[in-house]
Amino acid sequence: MLAEFKPSIVKEVPAGSTAVLNCNSNDYDHNFLFWLVNKTKVIGPDNDFDEKKYKYEVLSGRLRINNVSPSESGHYVCLSKHLDGSKISAGEVEMIVKGSAFSAIDAMKLVAIVVSIIVLIGCAVIYYRLRKQWKRYDGHSVVPVDETEEDDDAGDEIYNRTTTTITPVPGPSRNVSSEHLLYGIDNQGLDTDFNSVFENIQIKTPSPSLI
Repeated sequence: MLAEFKPSIVKEVPAGSTAVLNCNSNDYDHNFLFWLVNKTKVIGPDNDFDEKKYKYEVLSGRLRINNVSPSESGHYVCLSKHLDGSKISAGEVEMIVKGSAFSAIDAMKLVAIVVSIIVLIGCAVIYYRLRKQWKRYDGHSVVPVDETEEDDDAGDEIYNRTTTTITPVPGPSRNVSSEHLLYGIDNQGLDTDFNSVFENIQIKTPSPSLI
């Protein structure tokens, strides 16, 4: 089968953009077959390829490459077959990708990395502060309320056991008020009729005039 080669076309595209390559081998006398990328990858019907990365039109053979990078620069050959099947036409496009490979996706990845670093730093700061506060309370224990009350009761019991109460003993007093206190005692054994005692003493004791 004869092959017809079309003049090569050079196309420059910026990195990160969507490149559009026209198939110059396709015309009214030819039908699009497939694209051959750098002699290694085939993009066309009944071939496995990254459909998110590459899109082609079945009738015109126009190829779209999303988010191109400098590593994708190279030779893209579009092959078409003549209507009578006698020959194949090949049209080559040399794509040159200019600029940095840093794309919008790369920017999103970078932002995600920066946010992750900030979150990690924030977590580290919070952990450091919590650890510092924990060290302040380290070694100190909180005593429950019930135990505190029991300790107070125990202290009262110890105080009562070691402390003796001295009860004053009533004794004779020459004050007038003591006589009223004696008469006010409810104990019958201590309740004495002092008038009758004095009368008995006078009867037993002889008068000085009789001696």
